[in-house]
Amino acid sequence: MLRHLWIGCCAVAMLLQTLVLLGKPWEAHGWRAGFLFGATVCGYLFFRREPWLRLLAWAAGLGAMVCLWQLPPYTLLLMAAPAAVWMLYYFAGHWSLRRKRLLKPVSIAFVWAWMTVLLPLPPSEWWQAMLIFAGRAIFIFALALAYDLTDLQYDQRFQLPTLVRHLGVKKTFFWINGALVAAGLVCMLNFFCEIYGAWAMYALIGSLGCSAGLLRIIQSELKQPWLQKFWIDGLMIFQFLCVWVADGLNP
Repeated sequence: MLRHLWIGCCAVAMLLQTLVLLGKPWEAHGWRAGFLFGATVCGYLFFRREPWLRLLAWAAGLGAMVCLWQLPPYTLLLMAAPAAVWMLYYFAGHWSLRRKRLLKPVSIAFVWAWMTVLLPLPPSEWWQAMLIFAGRAIFIFALALAYDLTDLQYDQRFQLPTLVRHLGVKKTFFWINGALVAAGLVCMLNFFCEIYGAWAMYALIGSLGCSAGLLRIIQSELKQPWLQKFWIDGLMIFQFLCVWVADGLNP
């Protein structure tokens, strides 16, 4: 059960990380965290074949709707962009974003950044989070590529046109490492623009460096795809913990 709810926990961790970076309290965001958890679990399990997983997806979706009802009315409008991308990802047939080499990981990165950076903020404060949005999207892009590496044999068998299948393993890791370096540079830019302090920059860059090494270990040492995905997702919680601990140690 945990591995099917894990992705929702990772999403909530990324949302809380945004609040920590901007120095905002968590207490006022319980309903947002609940909505994000339910929506993420529902989105990832909605098309699973197992009846009990589909039931879990519907239950999570219902819980997300209950939480959404408690949020300000403008929240529903904020969901228009990620909802549109989700629809294009699953329901666009031949034009589905899942079938576009570059757009698949880009669309995943966009939705995750939107939901974990912009969702907890009122639109009037989005301007101060744009660089955080960029860094988050680049980080998730790297994880999305690693995710597709775990499905490489499946994608080759069914001739699915993924970027990872086009690049191959070696070049994919080059892209992953390049994305993690780019995310680190964005962290530095956030610091120099005084969006967050040096403690956050060091924590984020340290987590990104560790992620580069851990992704190779995950891909080489773990053989089961579901276990690889579990720990790839876990790098989001690892990054949040790095930021949270750094914030606690910051005088």
